[in-house]
Amino acid sequence: MLGALIARPSRMAAYTVHEPREKPASKEELAENLVFIRDGFSWLAAIFGPLYLLFRGEWRALALYLVIATVLGAALQALGARPDWIGWAMLLLNIVVGLEMSELRRWSLSRAGWREIATVNGAGEDEAERRFFESWLPSATVASSGHDGAIPSPRNTRDDTASRVQRSLDGLSARLRSKFALKH
Repeated sequence: MLGALIARPSRMAAYTVHEPREKPASKEELAENLVFIRDGFSWLAAIFGPLYLLFRGEWRALALYLVIATVLGAALQALGARPDWIGWAMLLLNIVVGLEMSELRRWSLSRAGWREIATVNGAGEDEAERRFFESWLPSATVASSGHDGAIPSPRNTRDDTASRVQRSLDGLSARLRSKFALKH
């Protein structure tokens, strides 16, 4: 019974996948540069608000946050609101940041020329990455105009592709986990 209370059912989350404007020459390099953004509420952004925006490098969002916080605080003070109401208003502002953090990150990537290429679901980021790369790696296109010259033999094309995909997924997953240690 205690195990049933402790064990949480796994929830599926949606992730958008973004690629940079300039595609690298190889699928592996392109795969390493892809960014996965989880759709949903960010507790860290809600709790730490402007510090989280600063840490993530969301300069425009931070500037907008500071302007809104200043105007909101000044307006409430001019209206004679008690200090606890000003505190509640700032808490509400942080909750809005937590709700919209994923959208702010997508907007920043879009302004930098990144393109959203897919949406994928998974119980966690690792599962979402695995699901995405299982379908994407065999069909991904890259910037180079030709192929590497190697033509697989017809009888083991499927085995070669499956083993290459598996090796790529294993290596990519390890690199992405170490590269993006901070979640949400």
